[in-house]
Amino acid sequence: MNFEGTITYISEEQAVGQNNIPKITFVLEENTDREIKGSVAVDVLWEKTELIKAHKIWDSIKVSLNFKASEYNGKRYNRVSCRKIEWQGAGSNGSSKPAQSNDDDLPF
Repeated sequence: MNFEGTITYISEEQAVGQNNIPKITFVLEENTDREIKGSVAVDVLWEKTELIKAHKIWDSIKVSLNFKASEYNGKRYNRVSCRKIEWQGAGSNGSSKPAQSNDDDLPF
């Protein structure tokens, strides 16, 4: 499933589980003009943590999400993880995607 929104929170990188898997959680609020906006907390794991490190709070992104339900001690839990991030633009505070330099001293 794809979800477009604005980043409102990015956690520090954590090491989780017995294998110390790198994990970052971020919150994405949907881009809509509705008064009440939906949002989702998304986990990125392993090398995919690098995908979110290139972004800042208020950046607009489009993500491809994976969902997994699990059971523990008779309770059900949802896990939302991210497999792909596409940058959509800077948010309202003027932050932007890191600039890619094309400075090779050519006049054209």
